[in-house]
Amino acid sequence: MKKTICNVATVSLFLISSLALSNSAPPPAAPFAMNHPALMSAKASDRVMLAVTHAGKRLVAAGGRGIILYSDDDGVHWIQATVPTSVTLTALRFVDDKRGWAVGHMGIVLHTTDGGKTWTKQLDGIEAAQLFYAQAQASGDEKALKHAKYLISDGPNKPLFDIVMDRKGRGLVVGAFNLALRTTDGGQHWQPWSSHIENPQGLNLYSIARTNDATYIVGEQGLILRSTDNGENFTALKSPYPGSWFGALTTNSGLLVYGLSGNAFFSATGGDSWQALQTGTTSTIDSATQLQDGRLLLVAQAGQLLIGAADRKFSVTALKSSVPLTAVLEDGNETLVLTSLRGLISLPVPKN
Repeated sequence: MKKTICNVATVSLFLISSLALSNSAPPPAAPFAMNHPALMSAKASDRVMLAVTHAGKRLVAAGGRGIILYSDDDGVHWIQATVPTSVTLTALRFVDDKRGWAVGHMGIVLHTTDGGKTWTKQLDGIEAAQLFYAQAQASGDEKALKHAKYLISDGPNKPLFDIVMDRKGRGLVVGAFNLALRTTDGGQHWQPWSSHIENPQGLNLYSIARTNDATYIVGEQGLILRSTDNGENFTALKSPYPGSWFGALTTNSGLLVYGLSGNAFFSATGGDSWQALQTGTTSTIDSATQLQDGRLLLVAQAGQLLIGAADRKFSVTALKSSVPLTAVLEDGNETLVLTSLRGLISLPVPKN
């Protein structure tokens, strides 16, 4: 199962949400970008890109304005996919070389069955709000009903930040203000899942990571959540840092979380205890991966590559352009594929 670690710190630059409670306003019309196909552009690979992953041997990347690109020659050439929306896309997940999902702003969930060439919409924020309303009506919970009415009247301005999906089609999407929905059939149907998450303040949920034994969600203000019952319920863990976590990564030996001000911590105990990493930066860390040789590679907004291990200090390599980096993937031939606010970048894997 392939996944990109989303750069929520950078995505937050796109998020404009000034919440005012209003239960009487009629449901707003769908924003133009929600149902307007992404414009085809010869310069698409130079646009804001936020996520990258594998679909088998193929590379797939996504970002601003609904742009999704794919490459069958290790990133030498990129082809723009057909996408039914032009909203910012924040994360990608593939379960094999054909089936994949993308999530993004306005509560969008997209699906592909041809390895990322063409995409269809499975869910948007308007539909999600209706699902929350139906659930609240069925439960008779007045507080939930009031919140669902607010979701409808406020419109689809809440982004999804990450998605997890398995080969059987069981998945979870998370986003702003504790937004969460679950599917058991690959996204054909969705069920509101926010009430299963211990997050009374309604903090943003930024990233999901899964091990054989547990599923983790991390978010703002140090929020770390863990489920040990296959995602049925998530309970909060004690966080080693009060600032926001923008990503989580499961490694060969444990769980890595990272976020603001260069903070990154590693746990070999499933989140029960934590070890601070000496990242060597104070820049916000947006993405991480484990290299084939076992080393950890983190990328920061200051245009830095951070390489090391849980038991030693990281080395820092700064790109000449210092462009904010948003996601990273190790491709074949000892090559890194990076996404940034200025498009896609290919670099050799640093030796040290």
